[in-house]
Amino acid sequence: MAEQVSIQGLAGLLRSLREAPRAVQGSAVRAGMRKGGNVIRDDARRRAPKASGFLASQIITRRANAQSRSRAGVGKDGEYFTVGVKSGRRRKYANTKRNKQRGRAGKSYVDRGWAYYWRFLEFGTKKQRASPFLTPAGEAKGPEAAQVIIDETRAALDKQLRKEGWR
Repeated sequence: MAEQVSIQGLAGLLRSLREAPRAVQGSAVRAGMRKGGNVIRDDARRRAPKASGFLASQIITRRANAQSRSRAGVGKDGEYFTVGVKSGRRRKYANTKRNKQRGRAGKSYVDRGWAYYWRFLEFGTKKQRASPFLTPAGEAKGPEAAQVIIDETRAALDKQLRKEGWR
């Protein structure tokens, strides 16, 4: 359904990271990958329809959880970031006097603010043509994001190594 942008040619950086101390690997890689994802996120926000501006505010960069990372095949210690639209989450009503009186204490609801309609815009529907904003952002800013990942990871790695007395 959604396309993925794969970044190739980072073999030298990955080799250097494998040689670095274990504590340095995670934080440096995460910092670089988040900043690279933010390049794509900013372009996607710029391309998003601006009827109210709400959809653009819901586009985020997030680190995938351990289960998603293993499903993506990046390994136990690998990093995997996604750029996408925030999804609604289920929350529970608090166990307060007011919620008990209304009979909803402990029940769940979908948190407000979910721009569910992003899928209709990105992929289209039976009656509406697609007007994508995430996919073109990934395609246009992919090479720039890869360079940002390399530069920021290298800078974070150097900073961490200096801090720990390796350089």
